[in-house]
Amino acid sequence: MGCRYIDEREIKEIISGGQLNRKKSGVGEKNDMTYAIEGYSDEKQHIRVVVAPEDDGLVIITVIDLDHDWPCHCD
Repeated sequence: MGCRYIDEREIKEIISGGQLNRKKSGVGEKNDMTYAIEGYSDEKQHIRVVVAPEDDGLVIITVIDLDHDWPCHCD
């Protein structure tokens, strides 16, 4: 998230107000369903959040900035 300049507030914003991208949703690596939710943050960043249902909540699989490929130097 840090490498893509996306914070927790923006993720919650996209999950609650974004739109499901059916083409990017489907069965995940663990044979579970994953859902790709996309939208624009208040800061106009085009974001995709991929989630999987787990117990009584969601697990964040990945978060992507769809308009910018940020360099990452995380070690």
